[in-house]
Amino acid sequence: MIIELKNNKQLSVRRLKGTDYDQLTYYLYQLSPETKKRFGPHPFDKAAVSHFYQTNPYNLGYIAEDSSEGSIVAYAVVRLGYLEHDADRLRSFGFVPDHFTDVTYAPSVADHWQGLGTGYHLLQFIEEELKTMGRQRIILWGGVQQENETAVRYYLKNGFVVLGAFEYNGPNYDMAKTIG
Repeated sequence: MIIELKNNKQLSVRRLKGTDYDQLTYYLYQLSPETKKRFGPHPFDKAAVSHFYQTNPYNLGYIAEDSSEGSIVAYAVVRLGYLEHDADRLRSFGFVPDHFTDVTYAPSVADHWQGLGTGYHLLQFIEEELKTMGRQRIILWGGVQQENETAVRYYLKNGFVVLGAFEYNGPNYDMAKTIG
């Protein structure tokens, strides 16, 4: 799918393929320390990325590429179902996770591509694909740090709701969105 952004650049949004691992590793390497600190579903080296996808069929990757350069500018991980270690915490907020209807979501956008609609378009593409799979809710992977006000505003603007707050390396919010 081709998308035009606010800066008139075009993005190609699609599912990650095994042939993308080198380029994805480079994308992850060039992220700012601040962005790296906030994204952590898997380590950033090629072997770890390959292992993450090849050993778990419930892990799906999505990328947005700059159409003019072919470089990855955004990346998201979707795990079909929820993270078991988060289940009790989610339930404590009155949210009952379901492996058949829920997914867990971890996005990242290269710093110089933030604020242009990159994350929005990647999320829209993912949501449409998830709906065809019968998925109904998206849970943020590990929540979002409360101090990351830009991300919190982004998620709220895009239909996520705060389920509750928890403490892990600082205060965080669990958030989820209904899509089905």
